[in-house]
Amino acid sequence: MGSVSVLVAKTWQQRRMQNDSFRFLMFENATPAAWPCDATISVRVNLDFVPQRKRGEVMSDVAVALQTINEHARVKLVVAEPTSLIPTTAMLEARQDVRANTLLFAFARPGQSDLMRSIAAATGGGLWVHDSDLDKPVINVGYVIVDVNRLSDYRPGSGYLSRQALFTHELLHALGLDHVENDPRSILRERISQSIGTVGPGDIAGMAALGELACKSPNRDHQRSL
Repeated sequence: MGSVSVLVAKTWQQRRMQNDSFRFLMFENATPAAWPCDATISVRVNLDFVPQRKRGEVMSDVAVALQTINEHARVKLVVAEPTSLIPTTAMLEARQDVRANTLLFAFARPGQSDLMRSIAAATGGGLWVHDSDLDKPVINVGYVIVDVNRLSDYRPGSGYLSRQALFTHELLHALGLDHVENDPRSILRERISQSIGTVGPGDIAGMAALGELACKSPNRDHQRSL
């Protein structure tokens, strides 16, 4: 593995690639990246700052969001052991206490992570490394951080301005997809209030494209060109 970089929110507007109805997040070498082909990703959830009485319903909404991703993506998101970690840039870059193919899903208070944006209810992204065997960047650690003080802004369950919509939106960022501007059916509108709250055809196409990107063999493409 070569260079390591964390994709943080402030770079999203500058590093993106336009497709018909979805966008890839763009990394430092101006190329998109995806998780390894058909990867099983361990999702470790930190509920430490969620009130005890709400943890069951919050975890249920997390589980439905993961299921939504699993229905359409080439990766499989699996709930693993809980964690008390809150992702930060320094932690991810150092790969401190975080194994490969792990996604940290944390509910945190404002100011507990430099990855949290002051005006956003949640944020999601990933860390990429350059895979020398495949000669391309791959995501091997992801994160979703939800401002626990903003949970009440979103209703439990599914649909418009729901927690499931918020969680799914951020998980798609962690997989490698960016915001879209003009598709009213997309759950990846920059403001979740602009979305109807369910994944749309463009979101599904984006997940499929990430799978193609991950499972594409450079050697095979080279052989075809000979």
